[in-house]
Amino acid sequence: MPVRRADVIDAAMELLDESGLDQLSTRRIADRLGVRVGAIYWHVKDKDELLAELADRVVGSCLDGVPVPDGGAEPPTDPPSVPVADPAARLTAAAHAVRDAMLAHPDGAALVAGHAVPGPNSLVLADRLCGIAREAGLPLPLAAVAGDTLLSYVTGFVLQEQRRGDPLHHHPNTSVPAPDFAPDRLPHLAAALAEGLPDDDTAFAAGIDLLVTAVTSRARPRR
Repeated sequence: MPVRRADVIDAAMELLDESGLDQLSTRRIADRLGVRVGAIYWHVKDKDELLAELADRVVGSCLDGVPVPDGGAEPPTDPPSVPVADPAARLTAAAHAVRDAMLAHPDGAALVAGHAVPGPNSLVLADRLCGIAREAGLPLPLAAVAGDTLLSYVTGFVLQEQRRGDPLHHHPNTSVPAPDFAPDRLPHLAAALAEGLPDDDTAFAAGIDLLVTAVTSRARPRR
């Protein structure tokens, strides 16, 4: 049976989940599909295109959990003239959905962060985040900056999560081992460590709350 482009992407995603990004190669994909390497390049021109497809698929898997702005396809009034469902809760839900999607795959954050040109799903995600920020009362282009900042925080946070130890055996509730910082040299960090570091879930939620609070505090009064 001829190999389809979807088969190549599916096999690549399976190998990513099994072995991580560093072990992913077109040779291994070809072996998984039982074809020659040349058959892979019939569907993707190079490995970078393949990785871009995988990154966009990871992002696409979060979209069901990212609220669609009430404005739909029509740009909302800037700022919106009528109340909408709590934008802070929407931004928070979106951030958690993106994190979960990245954590579902070893090196998921590195995969997404490694491609500057966004795919179709990445553009949909960016558009929704911008729309929710506009509903919160932010004007353009600040709403777009807010969405990008939120996404950058999520990606960076998960990147650190997955780089601590073996990403294939990463568990999102694993706490960071406390460094032995001297209180006389680093008094504030030492005090924070003495209080106890939060686990990843708690730290992520706190960071998102700080960002979302900052976004909503910049909102212009509704007319």
